[in-house]
Amino acid sequence: MCQTGCTDQQTKQRTRAWEFFYFIYCIGLHDNHFWPLSLVILYMTRFNVPHDDSFKCKETGIKHQYHVMAPTLNYHTSPWTWSKCSQKYITEFLDTGHGECLLDKPNGRIYDLSSQLPGSVYDVNKQCELMFGPGSQVCPYLKQCRRLWCTSAEGVHKGCRTQHMPLADGTNCGPGMHCHHGLCVNKEMDTRPVDGDWGPWGPYSSCSRTCGGGIKRSTRLCNRPEPRNGGKYCVGRRMKFRSCNTDSCPKGKQDFREKQCSDFDGKHFNIHGLSPNVRWLPKYSGIAMKDRCKLYCRVAGTTNFYQLKDRVADGTPCGTETNDICVQGLCRQAGCDHVLNSKARRDRCGVCGGDNSSCRTMAGAFNSAHYGYNVVVKIPPGATNIDILQHSYSGKPEDDNYLALSDTQGNFLLNGNFVVSMSKKEINVQGAIFEYSGSNNSIERINSTDRLEEELLLQVLCVGNLYNPDVRYSFNIPMEEKSDLFTWDPYGPWQDCTKMCQGLHRRKIICVRKSDHMVVSDQRCDHLPLPLLVTERCNTDCELRWHIIGKSECSSLCGQGYKSLDIHCMKYSIHKGHTVPVDDHYCGDQLKPPTREPCHGDCVLTRWHYSEWSQCSRSCGGGERSRESYCINNFGHRLADRECQELPRVTTENCNEFSCPSWATSEWSECLVTCGKGTRQRQVWCQLNEDHLSDGFCDPSTKPESLRPCELHACASWQVGPWSSCTATCGQGYQMRAVKCVNELLSAVLDDRVCHGASRPSDRQDCIVTPCPIIPKIGATSLPALPMGKIAQWRYGSWTPCSVSCGRGNQARYVSCRDAHDGIADESYCAHLPRPAEIAVCFSPCGEWQTGNWSPCSASCGHGKTTRQVLCISYHQPINENYCDPEVRPVIEQECNLAACPPTYSHFPSSSEQPSHLPGRNFPLTHKPEDNQNQGVHPSIRGNQWRTGPWGSCSSSCAGGIQRRAVVCQDENGQSASYCNAASKPPESKHCDSGPCPRWSYGSWGECTQTCGGGIKSRFVICLFPNGQMSREQNCEILNKPPSVVQCHVHACPDDVSWHRGPWKSCSAPCGKGLKYREVICVDQFHGKLEEKYCSHLQKPRTHKACRSVRCPSWKAKKWNECSVTCGSGVQQRDVYCRLRGVGRVAEEKCDQSTRPYFQRQCWHQDCIQYHWVAGEWLDCSTSCKKRETHRQVKCVGAQNTQVNESFCDPSTRPLAVRKCRNPTCKYIVVTGDSSQCAGNCGFSYRQRISYCIGIRSTEKYKLHELWPIDYQECPVLPSPQVYKCNFRTCLHMATWKVGKWSKCSVTCGVGIMERRVECIADNGWSSDLCLKSLKPDAQKKCYVHDCKTFTSCKEIQVKNNITKDGDYYLNIKGRIIKIYCAGMHLQNPKEYISLVKGEEDNFSEVYGFRLQNPYECPFNGSRRQDCECKNDYLAAGHTVFSKIRIDLNSMQIKTTDLLFAQTVFGNAVPFATAGDCYSAARCPQGQFSINLAGTGMKISSTAKWLAQGTYASVIIHRSQDGTKVYGRCGGFCGKCIPHMTTGLPIQVI
Repeated sequence: MCQTGCTDQQTKQRTRAWEFFYFIYCIGLHDNHFWPLSLVILYMTRFNVPHDDSFKCKETGIKHQYHVMAPTLNYHTSPWTWSKCSQKYITEFLDTGHGECLLDKPNGRIYDLSSQLPGSVYDVNKQCELMFGPGSQVCPYLKQCRRLWCTSAEGVHKGCRTQHMPLADGTNCGPGMHCHHGLCVNKEMDTRPVDGDWGPWGPYSSCSRTCGGGIKRSTRLCNRPEPRNGGKYCVGRRMKFRSCNTDSCPKGKQDFREKQCSDFDGKHFNIHGLSPNVRWLPKYSGIAMKDRCKLYCRVAGTTNFYQLKDRVADGTPCGTETNDICVQGLCRQAGCDHVLNSKARRDRCGVCGGDNSSCRTMAGAFNSAHYGYNVVVKIPPGATNIDILQHSYSGKPEDDNYLALSDTQGNFLLNGNFVVSMSKKEINVQGAIFEYSGSNNSIERINSTDRLEEELLLQVLCVGNLYNPDVRYSFNIPMEEKSDLFTWDPYGPWQDCTKMCQGLHRRKIICVRKSDHMVVSDQRCDHLPLPLLVTERCNTDCELRWHIIGKSECSSLCGQGYKSLDIHCMKYSIHKGHTVPVDDHYCGDQLKPPTREPCHGDCVLTRWHYSEWSQCSRSCGGGERSRESYCINNFGHRLADRECQELPRVTTENCNEFSCPSWATSEWSECLVTCGKGTRQRQVWCQLNEDHLSDGFCDPSTKPESLRPCELHACASWQVGPWSSCTATCGQGYQMRAVKCVNELLSAVLDDRVCHGASRPSDRQDCIVTPCPIIPKIGATSLPALPMGKIAQWRYGSWTPCSVSCGRGNQARYVSCRDAHDGIADESYCAHLPRPAEIAVCFSPCGEWQTGNWSPCSASCGHGKTTRQVLCISYHQPINENYCDPEVRPVIEQECNLAACPPTYSHFPSSSEQPSHLPGRNFPLTHKPEDNQNQGVHPSIRGNQWRTGPWGSCSSSCAGGIQRRAVVCQDENGQSASYCNAASKPPESKHCDSGPCPRWSYGSWGECTQTCGGGIKSRFVICLFPNGQMSREQNCEILNKPPSVVQCHVHACPDDVSWHRGPWKSCSAPCGKGLKYREVICVDQFHGKLEEKYCSHLQKPRTHKACRSVRCPSWKAKKWNECSVTCGSGVQQRDVYCRLRGVGRVAEEKCDQSTRPYFQRQCWHQDCIQYHWVAGEWLDCSTSCKKRETHRQVKCVGAQNTQVNESFCDPSTRPLAVRKCRNPTCKYIVVTGDSSQCAGNCGFSYRQRISYCIGIRSTEKYKLHELWPIDYQECPVLPSPQVYKCNFRTCLHMATWKVGKWSKCSVTCGVGIMERRVECIADNGWSSDLCLKSLKPDAQKKCYVHDCKTFTSCKEIQVKNNITKDGDYYLNIKGRIIKIYCAGMHLQNPKEYISLVKGEEDNFSEVYGFRLQNPYECPFNGSRRQDCECKNDYLAAGHTVFSKIRIDLNSMQIKTTDLLFAQTVFGNAVPFATAGDCYSAARCPQGQFSINLAGTGMKISSTAKWLAQGTYASVIIHRSQDGTKVYGRCGGFCGKCIPHMTTGLPIQVI
C-alpha cells in the first residue's frame, strides 16, 4: 500500500485511509451493490463515525434518523443515504489531511466493480441463503422489494423472518420490472451514471476573530447536479478561505489560544484529581508539529495537559515562534500582517514588511568583574533582535560568571537572588519571548527576535574566583523620530461586518504621517494613545431567524409517532419581505426550536392514481389541461372515490403559460440613396420572447411594413443658362449655353462627372434666322420671302428628374415658341408645328418580378393550363405590384400539352403562336415626334444644303460611346440632291460620355434567422452610381451581383438542454434602487454544465432584475436668504443638508456629492446710484458685400457720465454691441492680368498669369480702386476667353501674411502640436483678406519631446511615480497613447475617466417629463412641442449632462452609472447613454441621449446595443460612421432604453 521509503506509521496510515476510502467509494458511489447494513456499521465505527443518535450529531440536526448509521435496523431504515452527521465526519476526515496519502495509487491489483446489478447475479432465493443459510427460501406471501422476508431451512411452516434489508437492486419483481432502492420500478428507468458538478460558492462566513487575523470561509456543494447512479464526484476545492480583521489586537488583550482554553475553566471532564474550579492554560511547548492545531491545554499550577478539542478556532497562531495560522485544523502559511498565504516578514527592526531602515544596531562588550551582580547595559523598549553571549574563560561550563536579567525596579526575570538556572528555558516579557540556553554551557546565551515593550537591565553575576567575564551583546533600537510627525487616524477603511444581519462594523485605526497622510507602520504611533473606535451598524436591512423548511411524514403510519422538522437558518429581508437560506451557524446566538413534533398515524393507506395529462387547450398564452383520477390502496386495488376524498386531488392545471409569438422589427436602415428620394428597409420576423420562429406562427394581417419611403437633400443635377445669340446673322447657325452640374443644397458647381452623363442637356443647338438673300443666277427665279410663321419654332428645355425615385411618376420640361431672333413669340406662330409635350410619364421599378414554380397541369390528358405565382419583391419582401415594371411582368398562366386523350381530339395553338414576354427584356426606345424638331439645315452651294437628323442614343449607357445621325443632301424643295459641298458636311457621329457606370453596392449582413438548425441572413445589394444615386438593377452586371441571402448557423440544435437558474444574489445598491444578479447556466438533461452556445436556440432567462433596499438619503434645500446687498450685485445663500426621511439630518457623506444643489447664487437689486448703459456709433461695415459683423462700444456710466464696472448696470437692459451688416448682393467681374506689369506692386517675382475675381459694390457710391478680390473657386462668373492686361493703378491693395512666435509643445513627452498666430495684414496695418491662401504659412506643426514613460492605469502611475494628485495623464491603452483623467489618486484604487472634448452640450441623458393626455397618438409627426395636450408630471423625469465619463480599462466599457463628473440640470439623475419618457404608446419617443467622443481617441464599439425596457417601449439609435457619435431617442408609456446588460457600453481605441 505504500511506496518505497515509507515508515511503518505511514504504512499503517495509508492502509487505513485506503481501506476507508475504498469502502466509502463502494457504499456512497456504487450503492447498487449488495452490502449488509451490519457490515457498513461495523466498518464506520472503526473510523470514529458516530451513530446517528449520538450526542455528537445533535449539533448537526437530523432530518431523519434512519440512515446508514442508524442505531438499530428496522422497517424504516434507508441504507442508501448518509445522515448529515455522517457526511460531516467523513468530510472532515478527508479535509483534515487523512486523505492526502490517497494521491499516490498503490501498485497492487485494482479491482473493477461489476457493471451488473447484484440482483441479476443472485436471485431472491440465493439472497435468502446468503442471509439465513442454506435451504432458506423467499417467503411466498411477503414478496416485496422493501424488505427481504425469508423462510427458515425447515420450511415455510416455521414462519418468515427478516433483517430489515431490502432486496438487492436488480432482483426481478414483475414483468419488465426489477427492484431499485426498495421499490419495484420499470427496468427501462434511466440508470446512466451522472457525474457531479460544483454548485455556486456560498456567502463567506463571519470572521473567526475580531482582531489579529481571522478567517472567513466559503463552501460549495457538489449539487449542479449531484452524482447519481455511480457518477463521479466533483474534483477540486470544496472550501476557500480569506483573511479578515487583520489589524493587530490591542496590547493586553488575552491571547487567542489562551482564550479558547479559558472557555473550559470550571469544566473538569470527570478527570480524577481535578478540582471543580480548575483553570486551563494553553500548552505551547512539547507538542508535535502535526498536532499544533489541536487545542492542548495545561492545568494551571501543574504540568499535566490534555487535548480539549480536535482543532483550534480558525486564525489561531500555530505557535509562538511562527506567523503561520491554523485553518480547519491544518497549519497554513501566513505573514506577520496576519494575512493567509502572505510572505510578509518582520525586518531586523521588528517592522512587518519593513526594509531595515527604521532602526540602528547597538553592540558592545563587558569584561570587568566585581563580586555579585554587575550591570552590563540597559536594553531600551522597542529593541529587537537581542543577542547576548557570555563565553567561558576556560571553555568549560563552570566559569563562575552567569548572565541575569531584571527590570528597572530590580525585579529579576532570570538568575536572580544568586539562584542560577542550569537548564534551557523560555521567558515571556510582555509578549516578547526570550530563550535562555541554561548556565550549563560553555557559551551562555540569551536571545529574542521579538520587540521589547519595557526596559530591561542586563547584568552578569560574578562569584568564586572572580575571573573576568566575556560578555558580548547586540540589539537593534528604533531611529529617533519626532513624536509629532505621526498620528493615529481613526477613519481607516471599514472592516467587515461582525454579523450577516444586524451587526456592527468599525473603521480600522491606522498610523499616518501628518505631512502627506501616508499610511505607515503602527509602531510609529505606539507611543500615542489610541483614539476611540469609529463604529456603525451594518447589514440592518435583514434579520436572521430559524425557519421550518419542511416536515417529514409521520414516523408511525398507525398510532402515535413524531415528525422530523427541517429547520434552517434563514435570512429575512425587512424591506423586500423575502427569505433566503444561509448556513445554520449564523443563527447560533438564537435558541433553535425542537426538531421533532408529535403526530398520530391515521392507519389508512390510500392514494389517488392519475391518468396521463390531456392536450393543453391553448398552444400559447395560457391554457388548461386535465386528467382522470382513481382512488387506490397500497396494493393497487381500486376503491370508491369517497375513500380518498380527504386527500388532495389535482385533476386540472394551467399549461403553456408562455407568451404567444409576435412580430418583431429591427431598426430602420439608412435611406438607400445618398440624395433624392429612396426607401428605408427593416427586417420583420416572428419571434417568441427572443427566439426567431417561422412567419407562419404569427398573424399575417398584423405584420408591420418592411419598406418606407424616405427623402434626402436634392441630388446634384444639371442646370442650364440662357441660349446665346445665333452665330449667324442670317441663315443656318448655332447657339451655345452653359451647362453645369450643380449641388442645390450647397449652391456649388461640381465636376461634370458627379452628375449622370446620360441626362446631360445639350449645350449647343442649331438656329435659323432670316434667310440670307440669294443672288439669283441668270435664268433663275427668286424664291419668295418666308413668312414669320414659317420661321418660328418650338424650343424646349431638359426634362426634370422623375417625381418619384421608383415607381410611376411624372417629369416636366419648359416649352416655348421662339422667333428667328430667339425671342419669345406668340404660340400661334408655331401652330404649324406639333407642340412638344410638357409633361411625360416616367417609370423606374422599385422592385423586381419573381416567379414561383408552375402548378401541375389542369388536365390529366390533352391540353390544359398551368399557373404560377408572380410577386413584386424588394429586398426580399413582397411589395405592391405597382412598384414593378408592368411591361416586363412575367405571365402567370400558360397552356400545357399532355398525351392526347383517347376519346376526343382538340386543336390548340402551339406555343410559338402565343405571345411571349421575357422578364427583364429591354425594348429599344422609339423617337417621339418632338424629338425631330431640332433637325439641322446646313446651307451649301447651288441652293443644295446638308440636312441633319436628330442624334441617336449613345451606343453605351455609361463610360463613353458614340452617337450617330443621318446627314443628307437636299435641294430647296427638300428633295434629295446629288451634290453638296463636302467641306461643310456636318459630322455624322460624335463621341458621347454618359458618365461613370453604376456598380453593385451592398450593406452589412443582418442577423441570422436561426441560432442553429440552419437559418438565413440577408443584406442590401443595390445598383448605385458613384454620386450615390440608385440605378435599376439591369444597369449593373448581373453576373457579378453579390449574394443577398446566404445560409447561416447550419449546425444541428442540441437535444435535451435547458437553462438552469441560480439563486438571486443580494441587491447591488445599499439603498434605493439597485440590481440583483443570478447565475444562469446551460445544462444538459443530467444537469451537467455546458457552454452557452448549446442553449442559444432557447430563450435565456434574465440574469438581472431591479431591487430596492432601504430609502437613500437625499439633499434638502431650504429657501433662499435675503440678498447680501440692498443695491447692485450681491449673493444669496441657503441651507443645503443631507436628509433621510423619517430620521432627519444625517452626515453629508451619505448623500451623493455630485447631486448637491447650489447653496449660493448671485442676486441683483436696483442701483443705489442711477447707472445706465451708453452705446457709441456703429462702425462702418466692411467693403465686402459678404455678410459680416460691425461693432460699437457699450459702457456703463454713472451720474457724471464716468465709466464704472459693468456689474453696476442691469445686464438685462444692455444694448447690443455686435450686429450683422446688411450688404447688397455681390456683383462680380473677372480680371486677368500679366504678372510682368504687376510684379512691382503685387509681390510676384516670376511670370505667371493672374486671374482675379473682383466683387463690385455699387458703382454710384464706390470707386473702382476699392474693388475687393474673392477666392477664385467661389466666383460664380466664368472667365472670358479673351485676356485683358492688368493696367489700373496698383494690383489692388498690398497685403502680406504676418506670423507670431511658436507656442510651447502641447505635450511634455512624445509627439505634440506647436501653434502660432497667422493673419493677413494690409499695408495700412489693418486686417485684410487680400492675401493668397495658397501662400499662407502653417499655423501648426508637430513637435517631439523625449519618449514618454507609458503606463497602463492610474494605479500604475500612482505607485511607480508616487503621485497623489488628480489630473490628466497619458496612458497606453491598446497600443495608443490616450489622455485620461485620473481621479481618487490619494485613495487605494484610483479610477480612470475620459474628458469629453465636445463638452456637456453633446453628452447628456434625458428622461422627458411630459405625458400625453391621449397616449395612443403621436402628434406633430413625433416632434416635441410645448403646446401639446399633455401634463408635465412624470416623476422619473430628469436631465443630466456629463463632462467626464468613467471607463473600465480591463473590460473596455463605460461605467454609465458613475456620476462623479455629471451635473443633473433638473429632476432625477439619469445614467449615461440612457433615455426614456412616459409620453406616448404609439412609438413616439421623446427622451434623448447624446454621446460625442470626438477628440478623445475613443469610439463606441459597433457591438454596443441598447435594450428597450418598459411598456410600449421603442428605441431609435443613430451612429456616426466613425463611431464617435451616438444619438438615441427612447421612450414609451412608460419606457426607456439602457445599454444592453450582456454587452454593457463597450468602447474601442480609434
